Parts: sequence; structure tokens; C-alpha cells
Amino acid sequence: MPKIKDIPKVDRPRERLLAKGANALSKTDLLAIMLGSGIKGINVQSLAKKIITKFNKSFLDISIDDLLKIKGIGQAKALQIYSAIALIKRFYQEQNSTDLIVKNIQDVLTLTFDIRDKKKEHLICLHLDSRNALIKKETLSIGVLDKSLVHPREIFASSLKCKSASIILIHNHPSGNPAPSEQDQKIAKNINKAAQIMGIALLDFVIIAKDGHTSFYQKIQPNKNLDYVADGFQMGLFDLSEIEKPIYKNNKHYFQQKKSKLGHFQLQNRRYLGNKYKLLGFIEDIVNQKCSGIRSFCDIFAGTGVVGERFNNRNISIISNDFLSANHICLQTFLNTTKQINIKEKINYLNNVKYDENYFSKNFGNRYFSMKNAKKIGSIREEIDNIAGNNQEKNILICSLLYATDKVANTVGHYDAFRKKIDSIKPIHLLVPNIDYSHNTDNQIHQEDANKLIKKISCDVLYIDPPYNSRQYSDAYHLLENLTEWKKPEVVGIGKKMDRKHIKSDYCITKATLAFSNLINDANCKHILFSYNNTKDSKDGRSNARISDEDILNILDNKGKVDIFEKDYKTFTTGKSNGDNNAERVFYCEVE
Repeated sequence: MPKIKDIPKVDRPRERLLAKGANALSKTDLLAIMLGSGIKGINVQSLAKKIITKFNKSFLDISIDDLLKIKGIGQAKALQIYSAIALIKRFYQEQNSTDLIVKNIQDVLTLTFDIRDKKKEHLICLHLDSRNALIKKETLSIGVLDKSLVHPREIFASSLKCKSASIILIHNHPSGNPAPSEQDQKIAKNINKAAQIMGIALLDFVIIAKDGHTSFYQKIQPNKNLDYVADGFQMGLFDLSEIEKPIYKNNKHYFQQKKSKLGHFQLQNRRYLGNKYKLLGFIEDIVNQKCSGIRSFCDIFAGTGVVGERFNNRNISIISNDFLSANHICLQTFLNTTKQINIKEKINYLNNVKYDENYFSKNFGNRYFSMKNAKKIGSIREEIDNIAGNNQEKNILICSLLYATDKVANTVGHYDAFRKKIDSIKPIHLLVPNIDYSHNTDNQIHQEDANKLIKKISCDVLYIDPPYNSRQYSDAYHLLENLTEWKKPEVVGIGKKMDRKHIKSDYCITKATLAFSNLINDANCKHILFSYNNTKDSKDGRSNARISDEDILNILDNKGKVDIFEKDYKTFTTGKSNGDNNAERVFYCEVE
């Protein structure tokens, strides 16, 4: 059977449609264009003819099950055909319908103008179908409009009976002033939340009075087409307002990386998932614009601690927190070391320590490191416990080891997996941390669950940078945790991972939204900066954001006024790209 590409171009359906128009094509040809391709052994025209012949005059009443019974028609093609037929029928119904379609605010006013002069407040609900055709106009309450009189169950009990796709709520102000009150705002938002759960969209909330009217829908998009959308996915009123919230673009690239002194390393000299070092100028710009006279800055999901370090000076007290021991040790080193000590001699000693087979080399040698480096790492870690004079020295020496370990790891920057071929054979070499002791006098370093710590502290600026997706940091950095704590636990699997149940984050699972809501509710601060990458829809579901933009805005809106700042940014991922057009966003909230 000839393929379409074997038919002369002049006779192919698409080419004839372009050249002669739809009237020159048969029904078979038109269906073939819509199908796009045939199946093995049957070209697209033959497949189209088979469908047209089988159903003929009942073609417009065809069902998905009917199509699936045809050999070669899978679910995708069946849905393609069925959707096209449904689209045609929908347009035909709309053109020949006698239904009352509620297209815009003028239609709403026409239907409810009679309540304008009422002495008592009336709440009216218009129940609409997916075409915005009026199913029912219903008076829900008469009297004072408050939460007790307007319960979502009264609205949606009727909506469910009517099989409404959406609703519009209208009420009058006997005072004559159509401006929405704070109570109006709260009621509309509460009903919208209930509508989302019920799967019914709140299209508009309208106030009618002698002096005019107010449409929440018009207020949200004053410069756009004011017709209500009645096609595609029906969005709720406040969903639309959240999408329309202005985003302030910032793509400055003015932050220059510092150069380390010879033999030294700096806080940012480490690979880490979600590291904000290249975004520090962006974050600092927002703080300078929005937060004046700050005396304290809390980085509650600190990671490497680069954001806290950026604001660390004599006038600002830094509160830095991270649940992982490896991060906590390094935060203590760089942000809480207050007295200068001569650590260089001990670093030199560790670089020349004798090494032999040990716990670390047995488990991680010829996997995450060359065997020689693995033996030396384990031997150095053993020796640190012997030579450290106090906790401050021990923190600095372990931190130096962690940074040196990262430089010779046979990985892509984390320890969820290792490369099959050992390609990092450079000998490990410890350096001295470059610490600014003079700025660390009033800082606090914590190792706690952020949601527990937030109840104990207060600050001017709260910076929140939690995990974005379901990839647990305890999985990505299990090896560094093991090396830091040095309890020599049993490790299992190809990745040689220890038990990590005690260091799993709620922000990586379905509890993320609730955890974030509780954190914001308990926050005692003046300004909130919330970093959250718009990971969009990844092919790998683990990479998708755990908290939706809608939930972020709802939660922050309850705390204060919210602005969104955005910067194009290529994220450091776990080895596979999350896709193009990622943007780093900072949601700024001025706490009321």
C-alpha cells in the first residue's frame, strides 16, 4: 500500500487543501489531514476512508469506544477524532442556541439590576454551564452579608444539583457605595477556595449600588477584554488575580566572584544543589529596595550559607540554620568563628598524614573516589578527632576536609550516584578557610527543623530557600553527612547510603504546602523573601515543584503585601536538565 510520501505532491490532501480549499476535498481527505499519519500497513487516507465508511451518517454521534474498536486506532487518535467532532458540535449548538449566555458584566447587571435599590443586602448566584449559559438564577440570602449567612454549602449544594461549571455572585450595598469592603474580600476568597475544591469556578464577584457597580473581574484585568472566558479550562476569579500579579524582571549580572587567596578557600567554593551564589546580587538588590534599616537577617534553610554571609557585617546579626550536619559544621566555621587561630600548621599536618585502609575506603573507594583518595580521606577524618584542641578547631578542620573532598569526588557535584569510570584522580589537598572573624560576634548558628526554629526566633528579614522538589538533600549529600558525623554506620545499596530517615524534609513530599503555611504563620519578622524556582512541568516528576504558585501567593497574601521578582537562571540540577526557561523567583512579602 503506497505511503502518502509516495503520492505525487499535487494529489496529497494537504497540498490540495492549500491550493483549492476545503470544498475540493472529500470527507476522507479532510479526516486524513486531521489524523496526520496512518498505522503500520495502512496509510492515512485508507485509515480515514475505513472510518468514514464504517460510520457514514452516524459519524457525528461516534463515541470513543466506537473508534477504539477499529483496528489501528489507539486512544490518542480516538481522542483526536472525538475532540474534533465535539468542537464542531459545540460551535453549532452555540450558533443555534436560544440559551441566555452571560458574556460580560453588562449581562450580569441586566439580570440582577432589580436588587440595586433594595434596603437589605441580597446575595444572588448565577449558575452557568461550560458555555456560560444561564442554568439558574438563585437568591442565596437576604440580610447582612457575613460568613454565617453565606456558607459555601448553601452555594455549592445548588451548584452540584445544577451541574454548574461556574458561578457568578452578586450582592447589593444599600449604602449606595459599590466599593468592596474587607468583609466582601474575605467572603469572596473563602468561596473561591471552596470552589476550587468542588471543581466549580467563581468567575466574578459583583457589587451593585446606586452609585455604580464593582466587578472583581474588571479590577483584576482593567485593560483587557472583559468578556468572561467560556472556553478551555475555567479559571477561578482569584486564580486569575494571582496569575496577573506583576512580576518584576531583574537580569543584572553585576555580581563578581571573589578570588581566593593562595592556599585558602571561601564559603562559596563548593558545588551544591540550589546554590544561590550567582544570584546574590539579585537577592541583595531586592533587600536594598524593600528592606530598610535591617538589624537581623535569618537564612533559615541556609545550605552552604552564602546568602547569610552576603549580609554578614558589624551592623547585622545573622541567624543561619541548616538541618544537615555537614552544612552546620561549615556555617559554624565561616559565620560563628570569633577568634583568629593558627590552623595552618594542623592543615599541613593532615595533608601529610599516613593513610591505610579504613571504613571510608572500604565503602567509598573506587566508587565516589579513587582508592588512594578514599584511604586518605578516612585517615584524615580519624586524625581530626585526635588533634583538634576544641570544638572550634574541629569544626574548621572538618570543614576544610569537606571542601577538599568535594574537589576530588567522582560525581557531578552530589552523591546520589557516582560515575562508572574513575576520572577524578587528583590527590586530595586541604586548604585553610578564609574567615572574616570581625563580623561574627552577634551571629547565631542552628541545626534544627526550620518549622521548630521559627517559633523561637525573631528577625527583621526572613529569607526562605527550601528544597523545591522531591529530591531529598539527605540523599544527595549522605556521604558528607557520614564523613562529618563519623559514626561509621552500616551503608547499603550501590550508592552505599546510611539510614537517613531522621533527616528527611517535609518540603520534599506532599506535606510541603502545609509545612510552608505553618512556617509563614509562625514567622515573627518584618520582611519575608521566599526563593522558589519555577521548575514548570518536567519529564521527571521528581523535579516538579512541590508547592504551587497559587498556594504560595495565598499563604503569603495572608501575611502581608506580596511582590514577585524574577530572574532568568540556569539551575544546578542532579545531572539532567529540568528544561528551558527556568526562572529564579523571589516572592517578597512586607509583613502587616
